[in-house]
Amino acid sequence: MRKLFFFITFLSFAAAASANVGYQDTIVTGAPVPAEIQDPRNIGINKEAAHATLMPYATLQEALKGNRRTSTFSRSLNGVWKFNWVSWPQQRPVDFYQTNYDVSGWKDIKVPSNWQIEGYGTPYYSNYTYIFKKDFPRVMSEPPKNFTAYKERNPVGSYRRDFTLPADWKGRRTFITFDGVDAGFFIWVNGKKVGYSVNSRNAAEFDITKYVRPGKNMVAVEVYRFTTGSYLEDQDMWRLSGIFRNVTLWSTPQEHIRDYFVKTNLDKQYKNATVEVNAKVKNYGSAPVKANTLQVTLYNGSTIVKGATGQVAVKALQPGEEAIVKLSFPVSNPQKWTAETPKLYTTVLSLKNGTTTDETISSRTGFRTIEIKGRIFTINGTRIKLKGVNRHENWPEVGHAVTEEQMIRDIVLIKQANCNHVRTCHYSDDPRWYELCDEYGIYLVAEANLENHGAWDEFNEDPRIKDAIIDRNVANVQSFKNHPSVIIWSLGNECGSGGSNFRAALDVVKKLDPTRPTHYQGFGVGEKNPADIESDMYTGLEQVEEYAKGDKLTKPFYLCEYAHAMFNSMGSVDEYNDLFDKYPTLLGGAIWEWQDQGVWNRRDPNHQILAFGGGFGEYPNDHYFIHKGVVFSDRSVKPHYPELKHAYQWIAVTGKDLKNGIITIKNRYQFINLDGFEGNWQLSENGVVTTKGNFDIGKINPGEEKEIKIPYTIINPKLKAGAEYFLRISFTSKTDKLWAKKGFEAASQQLALPVIAAAPVADLAAQQKLELSNGSNEIKVKGKDFKIEFDKKTGTFNKLEKNGENVLADNGGPMLHLWRAPHRNDDMWANEGWEKYGIKTLTWVVAEVTAVQEAPGKIIISAHLTGTGKQGFTVSHKVRYTIQGDGSIKADNEVSFSDPKVVLARLGVRLFLKKEMDQFSYFGRGPMENYADRKSGFDVAQYASTVKQQVTPYEKPMENGNHEDVRWAKLSAKDGATIKVSKQDSLLQVSAQPYSDEEMEPVEYRIDLPKSKATVLTVSAHTLGVGSNSCGPRPLAKYTVYAKPDTFSYELHL
Repeated sequence: MRKLFFFITFLSFAAAASANVGYQDTIVTGAPVPAEIQDPRNIGINKEAAHATLMPYATLQEALKGNRRTSTFSRSLNGVWKFNWVSWPQQRPVDFYQTNYDVSGWKDIKVPSNWQIEGYGTPYYSNYTYIFKKDFPRVMSEPPKNFTAYKERNPVGSYRRDFTLPADWKGRRTFITFDGVDAGFFIWVNGKKVGYSVNSRNAAEFDITKYVRPGKNMVAVEVYRFTTGSYLEDQDMWRLSGIFRNVTLWSTPQEHIRDYFVKTNLDKQYKNATVEVNAKVKNYGSAPVKANTLQVTLYNGSTIVKGATGQVAVKALQPGEEAIVKLSFPVSNPQKWTAETPKLYTTVLSLKNGTTTDETISSRTGFRTIEIKGRIFTINGTRIKLKGVNRHENWPEVGHAVTEEQMIRDIVLIKQANCNHVRTCHYSDDPRWYELCDEYGIYLVAEANLENHGAWDEFNEDPRIKDAIIDRNVANVQSFKNHPSVIIWSLGNECGSGGSNFRAALDVVKKLDPTRPTHYQGFGVGEKNPADIESDMYTGLEQVEEYAKGDKLTKPFYLCEYAHAMFNSMGSVDEYNDLFDKYPTLLGGAIWEWQDQGVWNRRDPNHQILAFGGGFGEYPNDHYFIHKGVVFSDRSVKPHYPELKHAYQWIAVTGKDLKNGIITIKNRYQFINLDGFEGNWQLSENGVVTTKGNFDIGKINPGEEKEIKIPYTIINPKLKAGAEYFLRISFTSKTDKLWAKKGFEAASQQLALPVIAAAPVADLAAQQKLELSNGSNEIKVKGKDFKIEFDKKTGTFNKLEKNGENVLADNGGPMLHLWRAPHRNDDMWANEGWEKYGIKTLTWVVAEVTAVQEAPGKIIISAHLTGTGKQGFTVSHKVRYTIQGDGSIKADNEVSFSDPKVVLARLGVRLFLKKEMDQFSYFGRGPMENYADRKSGFDVAQYASTVKQQVTPYEKPMENGNHEDVRWAKLSAKDGATIKVSKQDSLLQVSAQPYSDEEMEPVEYRIDLPKSKATVLTVSAHTLGVGSNSCGPRPLAKYTVYAKPDTFSYELHL
């Protein structure tokens, strides 16, 4: 809900719509627009009622494998279809479904796919603004002329293909299922109209038995980009169209197990179970069928579970009649399903006529019971935590037509990040996703295909759309009710407060499935919330803690969205998870969101971009707001990923007595002990590993902790002068898992050892003689093998030369630097002040410069600079450079400001080095970028890379590459030139980039960044955290840099 208000300040970017056909500027005349697409009460014609995802199998062996796509009674209609696209419905080829209509001249298109990805029409990205004219229930009304829909009023894709009906399907029923078609469609078979469907993200199924014939057949599908259903599909994603999921032809006997619900009820001790099966058997034939038997058997692999079988009589059925049958049987101490232990059995349902089996279907079954005990959410009697992400179905190459291989790539990365939870935002996913979550172990909040964000509360009480709201929830529940991974039903997202329509849907969901709790964030929290879960989004830490320990709420509290991960962001995830772990009443949360939702725009081969809003010239659009993932669009990991993995890890380590090597290990898993992990330790000196080993964890049960002694020794006489020592503990898997190989590191913690090493001995080279020349414009210092020049006009150095090589570029600095190329979170608050007070464009004046040689090997240059911005904002910067004979330059800075309330991006300095200084090494947190509120997942160590490799490849360039807790950093060139910066009293934040903030800020796509002119070294005492304020809290006060008087020091060394 709050997303609307945080986002309202984002500007939409207008641009000309892309075109690949001729357009008219007036209303197009021609074929009539079907009335169905603008009728809110029409939610489908001739569709089969929603039911569990199922498939008949020819043999028990097929049923036990449970692969719907390879069943004898299944034929995929994926592949090449003939295709025609028009921008207005009136232009469509009305008679294309007729068998004598020639489509040989049409283009080919692959199914599944989105037609925009295949080059037809314009993709849109919109957060919540309707991309057609909002005029419910109409979608054909004329929008403003700057809307892309003004010219692409309601594109229609016409699809055709032939298929062959298997000969052995004769006498059986034939169905066709479309798993996903956006947004609505009509279907014909062999020239006969079959039906119509809206609801793009639940299966549309039609009985086409009376339309097919032996041998060759033809299917035609007419897809509309917009229907009245589009008002309920206003999700924050790319708006793409077409047949984007599987199309399947499949066969059943005339008497068919149409639906079933397998419930696993554990006893009060959560040991033994009762399997309860409710099934619907329907006679689809034209003749009565005799009474027969439904047999249900539970298998563990290919073995029948002892005593786990039952049967029930099915009465004789008249044509079209359906019987509901129930049976149950006990199961002794089955292995239980959880996200940590995703044990699956197979339930086989067989319709038998005497000794003959007429039909066999199967379902994976997990034994688990969900209960809410007061404010505590439990599975199998154990309190759980949800640590997860929101996941859209989107890949840059295919849009929404996500493949199984891509799903597996997602789920493996998600599991490896210690996530145990996914919210299917904000629609039902591809059916295969739920099967994978059962297999891999993911707790799902399964959301219905409902969001009318752009209309908000307007549909709450509208009777015209009530049935559609209920229907989408029914489809969600009925389709996925047999999946153990589904633990909560979510009624939808950002449909305002829901009103009576959502309450009606809630009642239906509870009746259909009383075994699972319900959720809808729009209901609010407290007494007004009729759902079973309290929920909010983007709630600040203080409010979350207040909810947790207060008595206002009476149900488990769940953050359905938090830590908005847009570009360089996602701050304080570790602090949120500290609260989740601390308070039993907090169920957990799901980060927004799993991946950036970029799609490739390759329409200009010379300017291929991973597009965000406006990247295809579409309007309206919501620009950058689509790139907000833990991982990039191609699933390469962002710096957010290791931070998430560390915050979510299920094994915690604290130092008990580190001098003697004693640590405490806590098992935060809820169902497994730690004997499946090996303990590893590393001892490092100044960031370099010196000793390592393994240790036996032993058996630590869930929720328990144990003290362990690590066998390392540090003997004081051997301590290196000035050295720091760290102990790193990690836990690796002893065996292969479905989602990770043996040796995979599941958790780690670095601990600073309380070791005091002797101070380093003073370097005698620092006493070598220096020469000082104090001119009217410059101060020159000459040492044994170096030269330094200080420009009195600019108040900084213009030459830092060693062995004849000047490391500085033009205007090299250092100069005080208080700004950054704004993160998209900064846009929402801090950047306003930077613009208002002129932080980016401060005008500097040198007030005073002095130079004094205090000793033969010591020269002090002092400067006082004043910076003037806007609105009377001023800065005073006093700096004292102490130059010594070894080429070191200690910089002591004193800074004050005219207004201490102003928020700065950083307090530090910036140097421009020659671009050949492109080798970077440092001792600090890495290897990826990190910030004050996003650094827990990064160890302190020595790292090395090129400067180019320091760039975090956000598609929209912005400040990046910062490293926290830096002791020293060094840049060097192949010719041997080097410069080193090191801490003095306090740790530093350092970045090395090939671009300046000023070069990055105006660039839309990183492909358009200019050629690097310099290596930009930024050294800061304080850096503003990243927060999540594009849709959530600002950085906490402790991570915020205010314009208050301060001092900081660092040292440069040539």
